Amino acid sequence: MGSIVYSFLNDSLLFDPGLIREQFKSLSEAALAVELLRYREYCLQHRDTLVEEAAPEDGKLRVYVGADVDRRFLKQAAFYLDTVVCADPLFALTHPKHESTAAFTAAFEMPDPSSLDRRSIAEAAQQMLEARPLVAAGYVLFLPTSLEEEAPSSLPIYAPDDGFEGILPRHILDLYKAAATVRSMRPSSRGLLILNHLEVGRRIHIDFEPGRSGGSFVYNLVEQEVLQVDRKAGTVQVAMRMPADPPTKESFDAWVAQSINSSARNHFDALARTVRWSSQVGAQCLVRSGISASVLEATGDVSGSSIDSSTATGVLNLNVPFFDGVSMANLMAARADEEVFRRFRKQLEKHFRELRLELDPEKRRLKTENAMHELVDIQLTEVDSTIRRLKRKAVLSGIGGLASFAAAIPTSGTSLLGSLCAGYAGFRTYEEYRVSTKENPAYFLWRANGNAPFR
Repeated sequence: MGSIVYSFLNDSLLFDPGLIREQFKSLSEAALAVELLRYREYCLQHRDTLVEEAAPEDGKLRVYVGADVDRRFLKQAAFYLDTVVCADPLFALTHPKHESTAAFTAAFEMPDPSSLDRRSIAEAAQQMLEARPLVAAGYVLFLPTSLEEEAPSSLPIYAPDDGFEGILPRHILDLYKAAATVRSMRPSSRGLLILNHLEVGRRIHIDFEPGRSGGSFVYNLVEQEVLQVDRKAGTVQVAMRMPADPPTKESFDAWVAQSINSSARNHFDALARTVRWSSQVGAQCLVRSGISASVLEATGDVSGSSIDSSTATGVLNLNVPFFDGVSMANLMAARADEEVFRRFRKQLEKHFRELRLELDPEKRRLKTENAMHELVDIQLTEVDSTIRRLKRKAVLSGIGGLASFAAAIPTSGTSLLGSLCAGYAGFRTYEEYRVSTKENPAYFLWRANGNAPFR
């Protein structure tokens, strides 16, 4: 099994090891841009086929992780997931540059977007080159899902009269507000620096989970002057400038509050895309951050009332051993040769599917207890024994750790998570979706615990 994108990449200069090592410095910008455009057109031409490649397989535990994936995670999860569907990191760098984007980045002293980011292109190409054997083994699949995230050629203008307070359901917005860390930013010769504190100014950085990618946002407070309005064409010409003097404390506080709300919506939209893509390719949604898991749990009840403990997050919560300091080749060989890992994945998928089909909370509780007994006392015991044996044989080396692998099925009230799945699957309502599929929406949370070594 292999992804058809490699039919292009294997013969492309984007996969030239020498050019990747030198970050494509010997290649002209025009030639590199043409090759990226060729790759973009190839992916778009074969998009339907790529989605078909990711079609579900009975008895296989498949997850969609979007762009939140790296080599370390793939190594950690190699024994426990049948297939990991990822956003194509190279395709994400092929999006066209817009004049409005260039103007904004120049005005706010950010890197020039008109020139290609050769370092990022080299890193993405290296990531996909290293993943080639994983794709061939059917463990990894890449999809051009970042197409939905590309900026429009014309920027929309928002003028909320409530500071975006109504942009999300209140109980979900409150989660984001509680998690938000806001710090000031300052321009320097090395770019924009993030300070360790917040002070009245015109640049801020908002983070919902420091240290994790995809959860931070940058804002600039500019002064605007409307120059021309064309109501017939639906356009407005605005002049913006960044004053040297700071805003008033009152306007600064209002701007910060609005920016937190806007960031919450942007983060939620990205999470919703992950859920919808999971639904489209028949995979489970997998997240790796605490804020994402908390928000997904909260989507189980859009009314904001408490979720019954029997249906709360952590229906299945397993601690599985992993090894970081092992070559991917050894991991793939052990994964293919050891029946115990296939048996674990099959049983986990089986129990999880049965729990998703069960609507009665008490019956699900009893099924969960039985599933946990088999998975922990039987399946994981076999996995632990096999890993220790492989370690003695030097197939696995070094000290590993334990990862928390939690499966969640929020079903209280009307599920916003289910509505997200339903919308992408073509259903008008969550109830219509649930009646048709006879399954509850669900997701996985993967978190590595470096303080719990597995020897």
